[in-house]
Amino acid sequence: MNECWAGAHAGLGNPLSVVSPLEEFVCVTPGHQQAELYGQGSGYASSGPAEVKSGTDATHGFLGHGVPPIVRIGPDVVLDMTALNRASSILPKGSRFPGDLQSRIPRIARRVRKRMNELGLSQVELAARCARTAGDLFSEDHQRNITRERIAKILMHCKANPGKSAARRISTQELQVLSSVLQVSSEWLGGQDDSRDLVLWDPLADPHRAKHILHLMNEHEDHASEILVWAENLICSLETPEFMHKHHEALFAELDIFGAQDEKRRLVNVYDSIGNARRKRLLDPKRKRCKLVQFIFASDLERIAQGKGEYAGISKQLRRDCLANVFRLTSDEALGIEMVIIDSGDADGIRTAFRDYDSVGVFDESFVLWRYHSGRIAWSEDSLHAKRCRRMLQELRTQRGAHTGIQSLKLIESLAVSVG
Repeated sequence: MNECWAGAHAGLGNPLSVVSPLEEFVCVTPGHQQAELYGQGSGYASSGPAEVKSGTDATHGFLGHGVPPIVRIGPDVVLDMTALNRASSILPKGSRFPGDLQSRIPRIARRVRKRMNELGLSQVELAARCARTAGDLFSEDHQRNITRERIAKILMHCKANPGKSAARRISTQELQVLSSVLQVSSEWLGGQDDSRDLVLWDPLADPHRAKHILHLMNEHEDHASEILVWAENLICSLETPEFMHKHHEALFAELDIFGAQDEKRRLVNVYDSIGNARRKRLLDPKRKRCKLVQFIFASDLERIAQGKGEYAGISKQLRRDCLANVFRLTSDEALGIEMVIIDSGDADGIRTAFRDYDSVGVFDESFVLWRYHSGRIAWSEDSLHAKRCRRMLQELRTQRGAHTGIQSLKLIESLAVSVG
C-alpha cells in the first residue's frame, strides 16, 4: 500500500517463502474460529471481540501480526503501540451481520441512497445491475432478486416514518449484492462503522475491491481536518506516475521468482489505479482540502536518492524527477502538504515499534488504516484505534531529529540535487 490514504502501493516485505500473501488465510490459533469472507474470494474479514493471549501464540495464523518488544520512544507511544498490535492480533471472527442487520436498515437505506446519488443511478438502473451481479456472486438457488420495487421499499427507511410497506429485513446476500454494485464494502454499507471490528483486506484475494478502499478514504477525507501518515516510502500521490509504476513493479519483483507474473501484473495495476486516483484527488482545485502530513525516516528518502534497495532498478532521472516533485508539492502552501523527516539516528526505537508495518495512516480520530509487510491491509472506523494511532504519529513530531517546515524542504531539495 504504502499509501492507502493518498494513493496506495503494497510491497511484500517479508520473503514469500516465510510469509506469502498468495496463501489463503487460515486461522490456526486454538480457540479462534475461521474468518468468514464476504462474497466470492472477497479478501475481506471482519474481526470481532476475542480474547487476546499473551506471548507469541496470540498472533499465529494471521499474516504480518505480532507484538513488538518494549522500546523507549516516548511516555505513551510504547503502551499505545503494544495495545494496537495486540488489538490487531485478534483473529477475525465470523460476520455479525445475521443477528443485527434489521436494526441497521435506516442507516443502510441512507447509505444506499447516498451512493446512488454519487454514482448517478436510478432505482431501475440499480435493480438491473443488481440482477447481473447476483448471478455472478450466487447460484440460482441462493440468488435474491433485488427489483426496483424492493429497492424502493428499502429506501423508504430514509424517511422518519417509513410506512407499513417499507422493507422489514435485509439479508446478507442482498447486502453483498448492493455493496458490490455500489462499489463499497459490506462493512460500511451495513453500518459497522460504530463497532470495534477490525477489517482485513488481502489485495491478492480480491484486487477489485480496491474501489471500496478508495471510497472509504474519500468518505473520511471529506470530513477530516488532518491526515497523518507514517510510511517507509513516499505516499503515491507525492510521487510522479512514472516513478510510482516502476516502484510498484520493484516491490512485487519477488513474485517473478515464483512464476506469478499474472499476480504481479494484477497487483501493480491495482495499486497504480489507487495511486493515480488519490493523486488526482489531491491536486483537484475544487476539492475541499485537509492538511496532509507524511512522516518518513531520512534514511528511506536517502535510499531513493542513492538508488538503493527496491529503487536500484529505477533510473536516475525518474528518481530525481520524483524528489523534485515532492519538493514542489510540499512547497505549495495552498495544497496543505507537510513532510516530517526524522533523522535515521533517532529512528531505531520507532522502527522497532513499527516493525510489523510499512505504513500507518489516520484520518482525524475517525478512521485508521495500516499495512503489514505481508501485503495485507487492515482498517478500523473505531475511534479508540484511531486515537491511539493519532497519538503515536503526533509523538513523531516531538522527536529530537524531526525536521519540519523549511528544514524539511531543504533536505528534500538537497537529496534531489544529489541524485547522480
